[in-house]
Amino acid sequence: MGWNILIRDSLQDTGQTPSPGYPYTSPDIICTQQQQVQNPTQTFTANYSSDPNQAVISNQNNFIYMRGKNMGTTASGGTVYLYWCPSSMLMTPNQWTQNALQANIGGQWQSYNTFPQVNANQVTVTQAPFTWSPAPPPAGQHYCTIGAVSTPQNPWTTANIPTFPTWDSFVLWVRNNQNICWRNITLITNPTPPQWDRVDLLNNTFSQDIPMLIQAQCTNVPVGTVVQLKVTNLGINTQVTTTTQNQTIYSNGVTLPATYQGYVETIATLPSGQTWPTGALIQTTTFFGTQVGTEVAFFAHDFGRDEKHPSVMEAKKLAGGRASTGVLVKVGNCSTGYQPNV
Repeated sequence: MGWNILIRDSLQDTGQTPSPGYPYTSPDIICTQQQQVQNPTQTFTANYSSDPNQAVISNQNNFIYMRGKNMGTTASGGTVYLYWCPSSMLMTPNQWTQNALQANIGGQWQSYNTFPQVNANQVTVTQAPFTWSPAPPPAGQHYCTIGAVSTPQNPWTTANIPTFPTWDSFVLWVRNNQNICWRNITLITNPTPPQWDRVDLLNNTFSQDIPMLIQAQCTNVPVGTVVQLKVTNLGINTQVTTTTQNQTIYSNGVTLPATYQGYVETIATLPSGQTWPTGALIQTTTFFGTQVGTEVAFFAHDFGRDEKHPSVMEAKKLAGGRASTGVLVKVGNCSTGYQPNV
């Protein structure tokens, strides 16, 4: 279905289906932290080709604007919804449909917002932001956000969400719906202890086993930091001492059982006497495997120089089965950044 208001999955998304790029990085869910924008239309139309989002900060009011583009042939606006869920490596709708954020419109709090009507090929922007003051996440978790738009030409509610027999069908639904966008957010914290521990949901709601690989990407992390990826009951317990500030770490390849419910734990322990520097970031990403020739295989991740990494090759063999080597598709990531005096 062609939706007249497009909210993008990524900066590469121009309205085609399925959308290109990594679909959990929407530039149209825009956190401005505590800064309200005087002219949202002018500001977010001028920078439409970029991603101006800022990280969400816990324990303060964060203002979140949304924007869309009229891909139809006549003037159109719409009703906008924004949802959150705990940090998750696979944000299936059952995790977020009950968690609508609110906006203050004319002095009234409500669980929806408005895209003003604009002409064809024009950008429309919410004039008042959604407001979100997330509590410090429990047990090292944080949050993700999902946006949706309903228009008179293409009405939408959560009741329109289908059931998904396989994870392939879910991934294609995300990419094929121009009125749905996703953003795995970065939460800014100010940790004081030398060890930091984040926990992300890892739930397989499908009735099939899924080959899987986990990656931790370190940015500006002090050399000598010990980084650990753990999913104990799946046999993942990878521990690496970093030798560069920007380093990629992989778990072993495993199979995620059908209907599995659990967590990925990412642990980082600083070298003795060091503190977290401003701008340090650790991003944890999951890749799920599929066989060559499936529709989802079109979105196979390019690991570049790491294509021959033993863990990548192990997971691809699990994805391909006995007869061949499969591919890995990037399906979820969560990250935490560090900033002093937050």
